[in-house]
Amino acid sequence: MNRYIEANENLYEIFNEVLQERFPGFVNIKFKLLFDTKRRMKKGKLVLATTELVNEKVKLLSADDVAPEGYDYLIIVDSVVWEYAQEDDKHRLISHELNHVFIDEKGKYKILDHDVEDFFVEIERNADKPNWASELAFTAEAVYEQEAAN
Repeated sequence: MNRYIEANENLYEIFNEVLQERFPGFVNIKFKLLFDTKRRMKKGKLVLATTELVNEKVKLLSADDVAPEGYDYLIIVDSVVWEYAQEDDKHRLISHELNHVFIDEKGKYKILDHDVEDFFVEIERNADKPNWASELAFTAEAVYEQEAAN
């Protein structure tokens, strides 16, 4: 089984909803969505999803009917996280990942790291469920542990 697999229709639907609702300035950017089927840890924490800027080589190799010149960004979502996430948490996760996308004053695509403003905006946006990410990670970790035990 490949580690990375194509995103399903549900991920694309939610991605497009969040993109249109919160990030309309990104509609012309080409995003490739994938699932990661392997648990990935960083600094002792489960990585729920990542956003990556595509380099020129991957851009060439990723060209298809949807993106004839290739994709600009990859968004990779942990498959277990997505499977067990509630719908509102799926929206939160995609919104969080799109916060990493940035277009500079010259029109060049970049990745933004986490910063204080990002956290402030996210805290405000998720005031109704401030621990959504840690709760989602906890659930996914329990699933991974159960799978490992079987």
